[in-house]
Amino acid sequence: MSSNHRPTQPARLRRLAASFGILAVGAALALGSAVPASAAPNIDPAAVGSITVHKLQEPVAPTGDAHDGSEVDTSGLTPINGITFTAEQVNIDLKDSTQWQGLESYTVSQAQSNLGGVSETAVTGADGVMGEAKFEALPVGLYLLTETNTGSNGISFEGVPFLVTIPLALGNDWNYNVHVYPKDTVSTLAKTVDDSAAHVIGDPIVFALMGQVPSLPAEDELKAYGIIDTLDPRLSYQNATVAVADVALVPADYVIASTPTFSVKFTAPGLAKLKLAQGKAVTVTVNTTINALGSGAITNQAQVFINTPENVFDSNTVTTSWGAMKVLKHAEGEQSKVLSGAVFEIYALDSSDVRIPGALKNVSGTGTTFTTLQDGTFQVDGLKAGNYELVETKAPLGFKLDSTPRKVTIEAGNLADATVTSVENEQVPAFQLPLTGSTGISLFIGGGLVLIVGGVLLAVIRKRRAQRA
Repeated sequence: MSSNHRPTQPARLRRLAASFGILAVGAALALGSAVPASAAPNIDPAAVGSITVHKLQEPVAPTGDAHDGSEVDTSGLTPINGITFTAEQVNIDLKDSTQWQGLESYTVSQAQSNLGGVSETAVTGADGVMGEAKFEALPVGLYLLTETNTGSNGISFEGVPFLVTIPLALGNDWNYNVHVYPKDTVSTLAKTVDDSAAHVIGDPIVFALMGQVPSLPAEDELKAYGIIDTLDPRLSYQNATVAVADVALVPADYVIASTPTFSVKFTAPGLAKLKLAQGKAVTVTVNTTINALGSGAITNQAQVFINTPENVFDSNTVTTSWGAMKVLKHAEGEQSKVLSGAVFEIYALDSSDVRIPGALKNVSGTGTTFTTLQDGTFQVDGLKAGNYELVETKAPLGFKLDSTPRKVTIEAGNLADATVTSVENEQVPAFQLPLTGSTGISLFIGGGLVLIVGGVLLAVIRKRRAQRA
């Protein structure tokens, strides 16, 4: 006799517990094998690391690159050489696990008053890699990095000090070789001079000042922007224009001052436009005329300032060079016999020594001619350094005109250094004068001599004929 028994309640509970036990063991095994794969390994307190600084110009727009200490591609950015960084170890022992607690809220100011340990400096570009400075063999610790010297780079907004740990947390791992990318705003001003239309005193000289709207770090704002140019007293200011690429400026956007120093300063409405035009070119054109020769060389340099007048950066220096010409007119072969009243014209030559049409004006007189005075000279007290042609258009009384163009090279210098050119003239020769006595008497005497000679010859002939007979 057979019988089937349903499991009793206790038996069912035992089987269910066994099933859960199997699942629990499986889950425990699964979790046990996964935990070591996702947990960050312990820091090696004996390890050493490095910090590589990549110094770059502040871009117009954020790059979107990671800033987690990993190395990124910066090929589209401009590196900056000559920036000095100092890496200083903070007096916190990161080999002690308790010192890591609350480290993320530690501030730069706290670090600056709690330094101790490693202190090193490095200069970007010094090792041959553009914009790069490297601190190596750094023990585990917290480091304060400070930009201590910006060199001659025209830095208007420099990077702020920052903190770096060795190692640096990266995901679920540790990075012992940290790359950082602090950026600076570089302000530049380039200057050019155009004196191509200038040859004599009173002619125009144009200066162009070319800057750039600064690219601002996120935490900074543009409070002031302007350009200053101290003009040489030998230059007379005429007017100026201001332009920003792709920006419609109106006169209310800036203020121009011309005395005692030329300057352009953007107003609040103008600054608001500049803020939206970061990285755009700013061009200021200053029109002047030359009013005196002086020492001969006129140099000029301008400055751009950002946020405060003390935060200034120099442009390059440009020069326009001037000199003088003195012409001495004298008789041929005798320089001491000077000649007045000779009239000349002067023509400028281009870079290929081809005459530029139009005789130069006589600033000291009228028209385009220059006349030698009683001492046989005339002087031009201001000619741009370069080549000229001197042409005589009227000779002194009693002398032949010599209209041959003479090339004269003017060197830079003051009046005492004037280029002297001597021009001699051949005297008009005298007419051939007759001998003493009138022409009639001469003919009479000549005729008489002919008759006498003829009579003598006739007497000789007759005598010979008589002797033959």
